[in-house]
Amino acid sequence: MPDYISVDIRRFTRLLHPKMVSLIVALREDGRPNAMPASWVMPASVEPPLLVVAVSPRRYTYDLIQRRPEFTVNPVPLKMRGVVEYLGSVSGRDLDKLAHAKLGLLQPVAVSTPCLEEALACIECSVWAQYPCGDHYLIVGKVRAARVRRDAWTGSLYDLSAAEPLLHLGGDEYATASREPRGKERGEG
Repeated sequence: MPDYISVDIRRFTRLLHPKMVSLIVALREDGRPNAMPASWVMPASVEPPLLVVAVSPRRYTYDLIQRRPEFTVNPVPLKMRGVVEYLGSVSGRDLDKLAHAKLGLLQPVAVSTPCLEEALACIECSVWAQYPCGDHYLIVGKVRAARVRRDAWTGSLYDLSAAEPLLHLGGDEYATASREPRGKERGEG
């Protein structure tokens, strides 16, 4: 029988990690994009296509999404770890974070908020619903468009060796998935 140890309930989230890191992009009042790292992002429905991101109401990104109810979700590769750490350490209230990080923008297809050229993928969303949930809000986005880098995709899954997605372990700890996925591919999903 395995031996279990107690975990401080304030750290229960780490028992559900690693999680893929995404940069959530929203437009500032001046029309320039702002980005916030998030690992609490998950699909919620296939029909309609919905995803959920947990955002603290203390974050500037939360304010921006309230003003303009749309955002993009940009999963990032391991090579963007430094950018993720930088974007998570400064506020877009104080400076143009994307300009300082020298990130390129990819024109959106279905919303007005751009995607990030350096990301693995871009999921464009309009806000479908929001729910207060403790110290965060669950922002449900209706997916309006989705695209992925051709070199990171097998046709139905990430090619982990090519994509090297950045995974958040908790705190300031990160990893990547380095092996090929196992199991039979079952098509788009």
